[in-house]
Amino acid sequence: MKIRILIFSLLFLCCNNLNEDTRIELLFNSPISFDSPKKQSSSKVGKSLLNLIDGANNTIHFAIYGMRNQPKILDALIRAKKRGVSILGVVDKDIYNNNYYSDTNELIKLIDYIKSDYDSDIKNAGFVKEYNYKPYWDKPSGFNGPPSIVGYSIDDKTAIISVQASKEKISFTGNIMHNKFFVFDNEIIWTGSTNISDSGTGGYNANVSALIKSKEIASLYIEEFNQMYYQGKYHNSKRVSSNLIKYNKNSDVNVYFSPQTKVLSDKIIPLIEASTESINVSVFFLTHKDVTGALIEAKRRGVSVKIIIDASGASNEYTKYEFLRMAGIPVKIENWGGKLHSKAATIDNKILILGSMNWTSAGENRNDENTILINDQKLANQFNSFFQDIWNSIPDKWLKERPSAESIFSVNSCNDGIDNDYDDRIDNLDSACINKTNELNKLPPIYIVNKTEGSKLIKGNISKGGKKIYHLPNQKYYDKVNIDLKKGEYFFANEKEAIKLGFRKSKI
Repeated sequence: MKIRILIFSLLFLCCNNLNEDTRIELLFNSPISFDSPKKQSSSKVGKSLLNLIDGANNTIHFAIYGMRNQPKILDALIRAKKRGVSILGVVDKDIYNNNYYSDTNELIKLIDYIKSDYDSDIKNAGFVKEYNYKPYWDKPSGFNGPPSIVGYSIDDKTAIISVQASKEKISFTGNIMHNKFFVFDNEIIWTGSTNISDSGTGGYNANVSALIKSKEIASLYIEEFNQMYYQGKYHNSKRVSSNLIKYNKNSDVNVYFSPQTKVLSDKIIPLIEASTESINVSVFFLTHKDVTGALIEAKRRGVSVKIIIDASGASNEYTKYEFLRMAGIPVKIENWGGKLHSKAATIDNKILILGSMNWTSAGENRNDENTILINDQKLANQFNSFFQDIWNSIPDKWLKERPSAESIFSVNSCNDGIDNDYDDRIDNLDSACINKTNELNKLPPIYIVNKTEGSKLIKGNISKGGKKIYHLPNQKYYDKVNIDLKKGEYFFANEKEAIKLGFRKSKI
């Protein structure tokens, strides 16, 4: 017992200037230090989890995506179970009762008291409808998935527009229980972007996680866990369970759970819109239209914006990195073997965002996720230092180009034993590794257009009676409306721009 208490104490020796009730330590993993996935859980974030499991006295609650090739963590959980610790867990399953990670079923078998979102996914599958939306701009040929209309103003005279769609049709296989959190003895939380895998806790991927000692914050995670475990409520069936918690004189912590809280739309975008100095973002997938728009607007008003995204994330047909680059935002695409798997950012050097959620509509609207917003300059500076280190590790070439995730252009990816680009071909079975080429998939085209007649942009018209009405290109009066910029009429790249200036949508 004394040894386990000592382990808990040592984990937080680094945290200064924090009160006795709440302590926070950030855990960073840089892929620069690893040349392949590891079974040993040898990363700092992996070691911290092992120590916490070995130090648990009474209870362990966890909600994780799954487990792969982490025998030390599995053995630690088995030891905890044998010494009488109550262990309850939640993992992800799809509609076929499968999990992405190979050792998840072994975890379920050996720990016993583990549940999944399988029943929830089966129920939701009965309500999925085919996506028949027809965009008002032309959908690109050869892209058969759900269309997404995307447009942004990059200045007063120019806009960038596209209809994005996946190459293949998208079928429902289940929403994702995508959390990566543990709660120990109802007091200590281990959470963030790190999966329990050889590339996560094993150390290959870039991740940002946190250790939090707080009974109050732990109670929020337990409440979220209980909704899933005891009530069988996953995804959109959960109720809101978030709160604002002060953890020292000048700082606070906001804890949010998705999808019941729309974290990107209602929490993060307002912070971006209020930013005045700087924004640093490192995120695996960035496909959310409105987040992208907020980042572009921040750049337009003079905020310094820098972004790092993953190479496989950049190959997604809904990726927004090209829009961001066209708007003048420096975006680096990592060229490591490991993933840029973090979902973290700082705003104005004082607000830190971290958690399990990618900046996507699925992350916000369908998946089980947790996100923490911390208002603390010291912690924000720690992240910024980590961000700058990994930014510097990526050659400037990838500010303008895109590396294939599995090729000689992504260091170690041709000999790390994993499928980095998800094409079912590993290392020297992948043609890009064999031919030493930078093989890239085709993305939907993006167009730069002038804000003039014929551009097919949204038209914001002011009627004779002074009513401000906007017309989409597929609406009845679009072609009959002529825009007079001198009268305060506009060409808009998206509907939000029109609504922001007081225009309402035409009814016909």
